[in-house]
Amino acid sequence: MKHLQKLIEQVEKTKQRYPASISSQPDANSPFKSKSIVDPKQVVLYLQENDLNLSRLINDPLLRERVIAGDDTLDVNYLQNGMIASKPVCRITICSSEGEEGYGTGFLIAPQILLTNNHVLSDADYGRFSYAEFNYEKGPDGIPLPERVFRFDPSQLFYTNEDLDYTIIWVEEQSADGLAVIHQFGFLKLNPSLGKTKEGNFVSVIQHPDGKMKKVALRQNEITNLSLPKFVRYVTDTKSGSSGAPVFNDKWEVVAVHHAGIPRYNAEGQIMNLSGGIWDKSQGEVQVDWIENEGVRVSSIIYDITTAASIQFPRLCEFFKPLTDLEAISKSMGVQLADLENDIYYPEEKDAPVKIQYYSRITDPLKATNEELHLLLEETHTSHHNYSPSKFVYPKVDLHPDGLLRSVYSNKAFSVQELTLADQKVDIERQLRFIELTKGNKPLGQEELNQRIGALEEALPYNCEHVVCQSWFNKQEPMRGDLHHLFACESGCNSYRSNYPYHDFPGYDPQPASTEKERSACGNMEKGLFEPENNRGVVARAVLYFMVRYPNAIRVYDSKDIDMLKGWAADQPVTLYEKHRNREIYLLQGNRNPFIDYPELAETITFNQAPSKENRDIAVGPPTVLNISKETKDLSLADLVKLSVLKSGGKTSSPDELDEGTALRTLVSRPEQFVMLRAYLFNVVTHFKPGANISVTEIEGVSSVGALINLVKGKVI
Repeated sequence: MKHLQKLIEQVEKTKQRYPASISSQPDANSPFKSKSIVDPKQVVLYLQENDLNLSRLINDPLLRERVIAGDDTLDVNYLQNGMIASKPVCRITICSSEGEEGYGTGFLIAPQILLTNNHVLSDADYGRFSYAEFNYEKGPDGIPLPERVFRFDPSQLFYTNEDLDYTIIWVEEQSADGLAVIHQFGFLKLNPSLGKTKEGNFVSVIQHPDGKMKKVALRQNEITNLSLPKFVRYVTDTKSGSSGAPVFNDKWEVVAVHHAGIPRYNAEGQIMNLSGGIWDKSQGEVQVDWIENEGVRVSSIIYDITTAASIQFPRLCEFFKPLTDLEAISKSMGVQLADLENDIYYPEEKDAPVKIQYYSRITDPLKATNEELHLLLEETHTSHHNYSPSKFVYPKVDLHPDGLLRSVYSNKAFSVQELTLADQKVDIERQLRFIELTKGNKPLGQEELNQRIGALEEALPYNCEHVVCQSWFNKQEPMRGDLHHLFACESGCNSYRSNYPYHDFPGYDPQPASTEKERSACGNMEKGLFEPENNRGVVARAVLYFMVRYPNAIRVYDSKDIDMLKGWAADQPVTLYEKHRNREIYLLQGNRNPFIDYPELAETITFNQAPSKENRDIAVGPPTVLNISKETKDLSLADLVKLSVLKSGGKTSSPDELDEGTALRTLVSRPEQFVMLRAYLFNVVTHFKPGANISVTEIEGVSSVGALINLVKGKVI
């Protein structure tokens, strides 16, 4: 039978990877390591998992002994959690067009997605004929539970990897008898992180040995070898029918998927049977003298799902997140870091057919019209994410080839953790400011409250830039969370750009001498316009995408501006960084940026965003951070200056509460705050005197709030 032949092939592969131990007891030549050898990283992991701190480990000798030497006692809820973990495990009856061929085990890893071995369900035909039986087990009273049979639907999902010996397949929602739904059995969430177990730790296997009722192997089960890439070795009781069973650690996390036993071999390399003779196929799997077992690492399976299976089946991205730790991937997959960095960052060969398939509905993508592209981008934008850079932008989408984030304007480098923590700090600061707001006795109207909250967000921005400014589309979704126009950007540059449209300044000097031009490493900002210091082609392609995806959302750029954006895109060819972003965003939200896939389209597409300069001014207006025409029309010049200072410092108090004798640097001290203050005051002076200007250098030269008011008054007289 094909099933048995596939199993034998997997057994032969285990022999090639590493010879098995002759017995389950470790010896000098065994890969099994003594428990007297302690990995400090494992100690740290134990402390984290059990909510213990390092000080207690140092000060408590009994705890230290338990952590280092090991502790075989478990919380009593271990048994209850084991029952919960067993519900998604099922027996698979393997069938072909010719009838039944054997049994295997499988388990749900997401709603309606089941995982088993490749040698259990090796192709879609086996999936169509085979079926899963849940509840095939005894209840607490020893009486068998009513089993529920579910059919597979490989037309919805079928993916298999013979090398890793795993298959994932779609399960129909309702049981064959109509009395159960698959969701009532739950699923086992796979954790791709390494460190879930170590050599010498105990494991448990929930399985259907020999196709019998569900059983669990709990006793004398030890991890014997974690040195192999992709696979784990352990000693436990498994039999025919156990293939595809989940292997658990003591927290009932799946650490591996059981796929093969390691047989005893004689000196000639022949498999031995239980009687000490030479085994052959006619004796069947049950007569093999198994001495060790092997399972497929969960991290290896997740890596393959997120880099290969998800390309064929994008719905998998909803349940499985890509691995980002290159060292962990290298260890679990056995790939050299140098090779892994290129393949992990942007696998061009894998993305090429995906790109072709994505545009297949358009006869010739290079001759696509605006309307054709708009419909494609809109219909394939199937997953709308809220604006959460720490969750969707920083972890993988916006990474550069060296694994770092870089500000889209300044090119300043940051680690993922650095910007994530910075945004967490912003969240905390916003919450503290809101708490201050709630302490006031003065009731606020709904509009005023919304303005105060909006001011909080704008005064304390995330380290992320919308290249199409949020104020232009009133922060509406799905535009706000569309990843194609979100880029890492330190808050200083974010505030410096404000909500000014892009512009190409003639003769732009990287080090301008004029005080009329305020510039940092972010770019050039003058008279309500902004030119990025870096990545002009990158932001141009992102803006062009936005204009096709949302043709009526903004009224900012006229025909000359669009020609400028096209020129920027032509001057800076598509980068590896953009290709990486495009693929990762496709996996997350379903659509692609056609101006990255086919840069030539920028010159052939007709864009229908072409307002007059007057309409553009209305659409953009002054920065939303200080909208004088709406928010502050009744304030005096002095109060407008005070309000600008308060907003730059992240304060929400009223201008009349700020004393003019207050030292300016007690409220505004960081460079990015001075840049932000200059942007606010620029609006103030140009409101009272069009064409007036004010520089950061001038602002930094004053000592008090009163002196700043006098400086501004001098600008508008």
